[in-house]
Amino acid sequence: MERRNKTGKQNRAKGRFFLARTWICALAGGLFLGVTYQWGRQLDTAGNVNFTAPATWIGTLGIAVVATPLLAWGFTALQKRLTDGTKKEKENGDGSFSRRGWLFLALGLFLFWIPVFLAVYPGFFAYDATDELQEVLSGSYVTRHPLLHVLILGKTVAGVERLTDSYNFGIAAYVLIQMAAMALLLSWVLESLKELGAGKLLRRFGFVFFSLFPVIPMYVLCTSKDIWYTAGMLALLVLLCKMEKDKAGFDGKAGKWIGMGAALFVMAIFRNNGFYVFLVMIPALLVLAGKKCWKKMAVTIALVLAVYFGTNGVLDAALKPVSTDVQETLTVPIQQLARTWKYSPELFSQEDREALFEILPEEVLARYNPKLSDLVKIDFGTQAYQENPGRYRSLWLKTGLKAPFTYLNAWLMTSYGFWYPFTVIDVYNGSRYYTESSYFSCETEPPGWRHSFFEPLEKVYEEISWGSRVHRIPVLSWLFSPGFLCWIYVLAGLFFAASGQWRKLFVLAPVYLNWMTVLLGPTYLVRYVLIFWFALPALLFLGCHQNTNVLYFKR
Repeated sequence: MERRNKTGKQNRAKGRFFLARTWICALAGGLFLGVTYQWGRQLDTAGNVNFTAPATWIGTLGIAVVATPLLAWGFTALQKRLTDGTKKEKENGDGSFSRRGWLFLALGLFLFWIPVFLAVYPGFFAYDATDELQEVLSGSYVTRHPLLHVLILGKTVAGVERLTDSYNFGIAAYVLIQMAAMALLLSWVLESLKELGAGKLLRRFGFVFFSLFPVIPMYVLCTSKDIWYTAGMLALLVLLCKMEKDKAGFDGKAGKWIGMGAALFVMAIFRNNGFYVFLVMIPALLVLAGKKCWKKMAVTIALVLAVYFGTNGVLDAALKPVSTDVQETLTVPIQQLARTWKYSPELFSQEDREALFEILPEEVLARYNPKLSDLVKIDFGTQAYQENPGRYRSLWLKTGLKAPFTYLNAWLMTSYGFWYPFTVIDVYNGSRYYTESSYFSCETEPPGWRHSFFEPLEKVYEEISWGSRVHRIPVLSWLFSPGFLCWIYVLAGLFFAASGQWRKLFVLAPVYLNWMTVLLGPTYLVRYVLIFWFALPALLFLGCHQNTNVLYFKR
């Protein structure tokens, strides 16, 4: 009797702790929804957040007050439902990885993408692809694009062109190779989820989603570096799922450690922010590895760093690229100075104006676009800045103290599409083919040219890319929205925290860290947060499969 009473007290104490944690996470979620909706709506309609208006804060807090109890109820109900389902899951047992199934699924994905390939033949040769090819053809390289991707893309296209006298054949060859590689990767993801215990319904959803949802084939058939960066991050996330469930499964498994190292290397080498994500993730990687495997994880991290720096060192020595790192790093400060000049030029003294025009001439500042820093950033005076960086840092700081809200709005305007679901991505509107929307570069840039074998399907992708109808349809438009998927991932993370599943937050760390890095980028585009879509089946698996050792109290 005494033991039973003691156990009952412990369970009640744990139950109170669970409730407190749930309400704290729900409050964080309510505030997040309030800020992102209220601020995002003002940015989308007025071009700035009025931070001094009481209505801004009343609206933010009002949404938080309504959303917090709803989230607390939702977290509790979902926790109970998943905990009750854990027993049945244990009885069913885990699946097993099938090489035959892996290849069969890969073939299926590849075949489903073929109609899109024929519709947009030879593929989406876009997003700096022409510049990267020209670097290879001219032998003049810059650091704006990952040199490894420049060589792989440029050498493939140029090599096939020399054999066939057709750049279209070169682009098509590259795209087909990329399609095959991504089909193998995504089928491996589905088979890995099966191995971890995912049910048939989730795996079927994953296959249909990867096969047919337009965002997936858009980028599988696109020659931008973003797809390889996303591939590395996705592979890492799935391997972390396996480690989170069973660390012992990595002990003595050389293939899994090689895969982990390869995923980290690909993620780091194909985008600069991927390297920063890798560095910040090191503590999370060591925590997930645990006592048994932390030494192997440390060795893997050290080897990846050595290969990363070695590869970049060899490429720099061989290609001697011109550095453009300064203007890429200073994207946000450049935009802040340009916005302040546009709306409050009187804040600049004569001395400040002289300093400003040395790095950003007046005709360049006149091109200021609140949603896109490229128009100003491209003509930033890198040489002048490097000669006396302190002079311009002082200018930036002094101006920011005079106009803090202008600085904050300058940053928010280039990032709000990543966290506000109800906007149409239109950052490039007015240039090239972009009229109603800038969702995707649905084109084959020179020296390639579009030759569609299936024009009706091509028109569908053009409408999604350049039209606005799809992006204004309630519910359907959310599936295409980076902001809405941001909400999903943030609320999922808060649910994991509320239910005590902290290790799942470490698994999702690449997604969250990538999102944080792109907030400091030049604009908001789908290509920068592709992982939101590609990792969706894995997120659903993490959300629907409860750890058996996680607390749930019964009333």
